[in-house]
Amino acid sequence: MNVVLAVLLPLLVAYTPTLLWCIDRWNAPTQYFAHCWLVPPLAAWLAYSRRRQWGAVPRRCDPRGLWLLVPGLVLHLAGALLMVDSWSAASLCLSVPGAAWFALGRERLRGSWPIVWLVLFVVPLPMYVEGRLAFVLKEVAVEGGTRLANLVGAAVQRSGDLLRPAGVDGALYVADACGGLRSLLAMVTLAYCLAFFVGQPRWPRRLGLLLAAAPVAVAANVVRIAVLCLLARWFGVPFAEGTGHTLANGAEWLADLVVLLALDRWWSRRPVATAAPTVVAGVAPSLRPAGTLRWAALGLWCAAVPLGGLAAFRPAAVGGARAEQLPAWLAGHVLVPRSEAAEQRFRQNLPRYRELLGTDDFVWRHYRGEDGRWLSAVALFHDTNWKSVHPPRICIEGSNMDIEADTVEPAAWLGDGASVSRIVARRRDTGRRFVTLSVFGTRDWLSGSYSEFTWHHLPLALLRRNQSGFLLRIEAALGDDAAAAERSCREFLAALVPAAREVLR
Repeated sequence: MNVVLAVLLPLLVAYTPTLLWCIDRWNAPTQYFAHCWLVPPLAAWLAYSRRRQWGAVPRRCDPRGLWLLVPGLVLHLAGALLMVDSWSAASLCLSVPGAAWFALGRERLRGSWPIVWLVLFVVPLPMYVEGRLAFVLKEVAVEGGTRLANLVGAAVQRSGDLLRPAGVDGALYVADACGGLRSLLAMVTLAYCLAFFVGQPRWPRRLGLLLAAAPVAVAANVVRIAVLCLLARWFGVPFAEGTGHTLANGAEWLADLVVLLALDRWWSRRPVATAAPTVVAGVAPSLRPAGTLRWAALGLWCAAVPLGGLAAFRPAAVGGARAEQLPAWLAGHVLVPRSEAAEQRFRQNLPRYRELLGTDDFVWRHYRGEDGRWLSAVALFHDTNWKSVHPPRICIEGSNMDIEADTVEPAAWLGDGASVSRIVARRRDTGRRFVTLSVFGTRDWLSGSYSEFTWHHLPLALLRRNQSGFLLRIEAALGDDAAAAERSCREFLAALVPAAREVLR
């Protein structure tokens, strides 16, 4: 029986919606996974170049491949049922190797497993993991770049993600996309290809290249930030953010490549005797090639069509632009528009915000009360994309803050049985302390617990029912009167919840 019809084609049917999601992530505005476009052509070329070696070994159906294929399909089923695309994408890391092992057998795949495991480099990270990793890398790059620049006389002062060289008008803005995640992922992929498809097949060399890729990428990005600070000091911020940024990016990629090639050469200095390739001839045909493949094909086709349909079917979104409908005046507080510079930074980060939140139906506003107290309000509305809503502490930690307290407390002032998330955090640069109150809700349900939010929507996802909801987050500086600041947050949130529910009706 033809392997394509028996194994590969049903898997393509089952995973088509997942592959489309992967492609969408490859094209994301941050371009963290843009390098993934090069991996499938590379894998195809490598497989084609080894066609004669494969042809010399008879194909033997190996049922042990089901040890990977079956768990992969089960994980894909869980992702499809719960509409969690990242789970379905992660299952490719099991299903693809398992399908190759099952359909071709160990003997034919001998020496070609590195080609199969290239699937690891086309599966995007879950958005939560991506966001956390991007934040950590950005902190390392900004802090390290600032210190390095100051060592060589740039006299840079850091304020969050703004870097201000002494004696220069303006400040360098370090966007999330400049944190180094894109170069790190690309360099790890390149190091894998160098290790397994170029040069000597020595495991110390391969492990060395793989282990060195991440530190090299991170260090190069730190140096790039420091160079941009120096360029801003010497030639001005506009040059550093324009031509200087382009030149620094190119130099960073070139430096990454040169260092990796130098390390490869250093680990390859000692010659290694290579044995002549052996061709396995006269391998006995499988004792059960036709029967096993036939039954597997039947099972895969029976599973593929429902899996593909389940992954593709999603309830339609029921609304949009709801966050913008929230009032500009609420609980004695009036909306204050952002300054021109702040609006420009917000627009620069807007694609990233939309990508992380999984929606463009959100607002981030600042309100000023009659007593002069400022509040920051974030309101996000969701439909089937509720999985993209994350705990409030993620955004707070990503705002250059250290969390001092994180609790879920009863909130009778929001209604019977309601609760609210309360977080107290301190800014790392200024030491100012803030309190944040957050709630997840729908038209008839409210809670400050992220776990309760998840368990509320999971059964609805299984039934393919869509219940629109919201996340509301109110933040205020504690200042000298912490009780008054928290009271303002409570009053504003108590007025905002009915307004959000009214928007959902």
